[in-house]
Amino acid sequence: MKNFAGKKILITGAASGIGKLMAEKLASRMATVIIVDINLEAATALANNIKNTGGRAHAVYADLSKIDSIKKCRNEVRDLGINIDILINNAGVVFGGEFEKQPLEKHLLTYKINVDGMVAMTHLFFDDLRKSKDSNIVNIASASGYIGLPYGTSYASSKWAVIGFSESLRLELIERDITNMHVTTVCPSYINTGMFSGVKAPLFLPWLKPETIVEKIIHGIEKDCAFIREPFMVKWVDLFKGLLPLRLFTAINKFLGVSTSMTNWKGRL
Repeated sequence: MKNFAGKKILITGAASGIGKLMAEKLASRMATVIIVDINLEAATALANNIKNTGGRAHAVYADLSKIDSIKKCRNEVRDLGINIDILINNAGVVFGGEFEKQPLEKHLLTYKINVDGMVAMTHLFFDDLRKSKDSNIVNIASASGYIGLPYGTSYASSKWAVIGFSESLRLELIERDITNMHVTTVCPSYINTGMFSGVKAPLFLPWLKPETIVEKIIHGIEKDCAFIREPFMVKWVDLFKGLLPLRLFTAINKFLGVSTSMTNWKGRL
């Protein structure tokens, strides 16, 4: 089991939602947390709250849709004298609605943040992680990374990319005999943080409480788990998809409400 005391952990999108909860929980376990967010005011407030309760935290600005901003973030972290041990690529956006009625800019922004930003953060901090005695790359994907999600096309497909990137990198590290680095892919169903306001959760896939998934993620990091899939039914989606005829699998998704879950998405963005 990993000991977080003394670990330096960078979390993107950490000023709110599950990123904020992870920062608070990990700081309470004696880790130094680097709170990276586009909302520097909120990130700074969180860092101050953590420091006021005896923890260690830093707030750093980054717009993950812009590579230059990510590079500046990396340089600022290094200027702080910090070589990170754990990178949690948590930041993400979602835009729902009928595909052609959503502005093209929103579809492309989804990929820039959810995919390009994740790849860039991992690439730019890779050397730091390589130097750590025991490092982790944690990528927040989604259960929608396993199946199509009507009314959430760019979001779901961006999460397919997260899973593919994470698993490919995990296997590459094994092939290169890099044993001090671990990759964990987190695939939750809908989390009740406000990002998915208006969504109707499918049958057998109830809303996840932020506190519950955060505890699962931290436990998964401790054990160097390759995947964290929540709730239980998500663990079987890939198997069902491979075994069932496509027409039957599609019909089941519709019956369970997966295909219509995003119909009335409102979100907070």
